[in-house]
Amino acid sequence: MLETTFHSLTAVLIVMFMVGVGWLFGKLGYIRKEHKSLMIKLIICAGMPALVVNNVFGNLDLSALDRPLLLFLLPALSMLITLGLGILLALILKPDKKRVGGFITMCAFSNSIFVGLPMNTGLFGDKAVPFVMCFYIVNTTLFWTIGNFLISRSGENGEHKKGFFKNLKKLISPPLVALAISLPLLALGVKMPEPVVKLAGYMGNIVTPIALFYIGYALYEYGLKSMKPGKHMLGVMFVRFICAPLVMAGLCKLFGFGGMPSGVLVVESAMPVMTQAVVVAAAHDADESFVAGGMSLTTLGCFVLVPLLMLLLQAMGLI
Repeated sequence: MLETTFHSLTAVLIVMFMVGVGWLFGKLGYIRKEHKSLMIKLIICAGMPALVVNNVFGNLDLSALDRPLLLFLLPALSMLITLGLGILLALILKPDKKRVGGFITMCAFSNSIFVGLPMNTGLFGDKAVPFVMCFYIVNTTLFWTIGNFLISRSGENGEHKKGFFKNLKKLISPPLVALAISLPLLALGVKMPEPVVKLAGYMGNIVTPIALFYIGYALYEYGLKSMKPGKHMLGVMFVRFICAPLVMAGLCKLFGFGGMPSGVLVVESAMPVMTQAVVVAAAHDADESFVAGGMSLTTLGCFVLVPLLMLLLQAMGLI
C-alpha cells in the first residue's frame, strides 16, 4: 500500500513542481503579462484539440469495454449532480460575480488525465486506462460546454451578453469541435492514420506543461494569498474531495456497477480542479487568480486525500 500511495502522490508532486517552475519564471521575468494571451491560444486552439484527437483515436477502444454506455452515463450523472451542488453552494456562499462560474466549474470537473491517469494506473495498473479515457471524454465534453459557458458568463467584467446566438457562440470551442468530430468517427469505426495520431500526441503534450506554467505565473502575479482557504475554497474542496467521490460511489452501487471499473470512476471523480479551468477563466476575463488558487490548493489536498481514498476503496473491496 505504501508503494502504491507513493506512486500516486508522485503525480501530485510533478504538478506542483511544474507550477513552481511557472512561479519562478514569473519572478525571474521569463514569463511576462504580454505572454499570457499566446499561452492561452496555444492551449485552447492547438493543444487541447490535438489532445482530444490523440486520446480518442489513440487510447480508446469501445469494442473492448463491457457496458460502455454505463461508463459514459455514470460520470455524466455524477458531474451533473456535483454541478448542482456547486450551484447550490454558490447561492449560499455568494462568491463575487467574476468568481461564480469558476466556483461552480471547480466543484464539478476534475483533473482526469495528468493527475487522474497516473493515480489510477498506480492503483489498478494499465487495465485502468480505457476507463480513465471514458471519464476523460465526458469530463472534457461537459467542461467545454457547460463549464466554458458558466465561466464566460462570469467574465467580461460581469456583463452578460444578450441573445441566443451570442450565448450559443460561448459553447463552441476548438476542443469541443474536435470532440464533436472525433467521437462519431470512432463510433463508425473510422481509423485515424498513425502519423496523424502521433502528430496529435506531440501537439497535445504541450497542454499540461504550458497550463501549469501559466498557473504558476498567475500565482506569482496575484500572490500566494490567492490560495488562502477561505469559505469559497473550502466549499470547492468539500465538493471535490467528499461529495464527488461519494456521489460516484453511490451511483455505481445504484446501477450495480462494481469491481475495478467503479474504483477508477471513484478515483477520477475525486481528483483536483482541472488545469484548463484557469486558462478559460483568463480567456473570458473571469477571476483567474481564484481558479488558479483553487487548482493549486486542491492539488495539494491530494496529499491528504489519496491515503483516505485508498482506505475507502479498500473498505468497498475495490482494491
